[in-house]
Amino acid sequence: MSNRTINFLRIAMSLLMLLSVCLLLWQHFGMTRVLRIDANTPYQVRVIDDRAQGGASIGVLTQTDDALLLDCELKKSKYEWPFCEVSFELSKTAEGIDLSDFDRVVFDMKLNGPDFKKVRVYLRNFEPELSKLNEPLALKVNELELALPSGKPFSVPLKYFRVASWWVEEKNVPIFSTDMRLNNVTQIEVATPGVVEMGRHQIEIRSIEFHGKWISLTQLLFGIVAAWLVFCFVWLVMELLAYRARFNLKRAQMSELETINRVLEIQAEVLSNKVLLDPLTGALNREGLRDFLLQQWQGEMPTSAGMSVLFVDLDHFKRVNDNYGHAVGDEVLKQFALLVKGEIRKSDGLVRWGGEEFLVVCPATELPEAAKLAEKLRASIANAVWPSHIVVTCSCGVATREEGEEFSSLIKRADDALYQAKHAGRNRVELG
Repeated sequence: MSNRTINFLRIAMSLLMLLSVCLLLWQHFGMTRVLRIDANTPYQVRVIDDRAQGGASIGVLTQTDDALLLDCELKKSKYEWPFCEVSFELSKTAEGIDLSDFDRVVFDMKLNGPDFKKVRVYLRNFEPELSKLNEPLALKVNELELALPSGKPFSVPLKYFRVASWWVEEKNVPIFSTDMRLNNVTQIEVATPGVVEMGRHQIEIRSIEFHGKWISLTQLLFGIVAAWLVFCFVWLVMELLAYRARFNLKRAQMSELETINRVLEIQAEVLSNKVLLDPLTGALNREGLRDFLLQQWQGEMPTSAGMSVLFVDLDHFKRVNDNYGHAVGDEVLKQFALLVKGEIRKSDGLVRWGGEEFLVVCPATELPEAAKLAEKLRASIANAVWPSHIVVTCSCGVATREEGEEFSSLIKRADDALYQAKHAGRNRVELG
């Protein structure tokens, strides 16, 4: 290889290295894209209250130069869940806005009213298999209820949004369609929380900003690695053509590249496993439950019976968060998951269904055995020592799959049994 060619390759390598560093720094400190919604938003804004459902609450929307003001008079009525909300209509068609490339949302809001500390935010996603243009309630509801610090913008990762369980149950959505998607959001709604005192409340919305990167770190790293691999490949070919005598050295370099690829494959497998687990408790998430069931059924749902489901809910868990803080609540959830994993079989699956709700899926387990396991779990939880000496109990609904029964129906029966346990006083097991 000539000195001119070697110098050219060295210059190209230096430029590629400089470009890689600059791109990584730009991606980290810049390359930011922002979708802002404020008082001057071009999207249609309207106020919604519970009067359409037979309620008596009244919401009034006022626009100023720098904010949208929702004044809401919450009133008790025959409607069980009084509410007012502000709706931002991003699209009137089935083509919404893709928010999946954004990683966080920043709320600049102010709340006024009796014991008014939280708001609910809905990101409604249009999905052709579930949604219809003439049915607004058919849009998938990704919800987040959060407490806002007084007078300060508050940033929340979008991954904390969850598909509303009440919407899944109301629309009888198949389990394989209950994953959170933000790829086609047509409406954004800001509403009063589910539990709040009656009276006059005000939500002042200065801005809602979605922050993300024009190019994700994964995409950028993939491009950089691809560029380096191409560069290395070109250099390698030129070296092989010029120095056939150095064959053994080149073979060692290829072996090193293969080792790197194996490491990358292992890392990719680890990342894939993380996608199937709940990051807080280590239990399976709903995507992980799907894979667990596919492994049990080997890709085809059997018609035979014999699988049992325990639907477990921590009693009065909201009080733990309210009285001791979310950090203690998270510790309780992690300890709960560890305790349950220690009691169930390796062939059983622990799934975090949402919030403080968990499923224990027991293959080849009849109802008496499942009921015995549920009672054992209930007693273990009641007798365990919890953070801050909190008294923690659980309610459990148990159901066993019947011949040819859909898995979603099995979960529904276990959930109904859980409701009976709660209605009967909690800290108990009911069979469905």
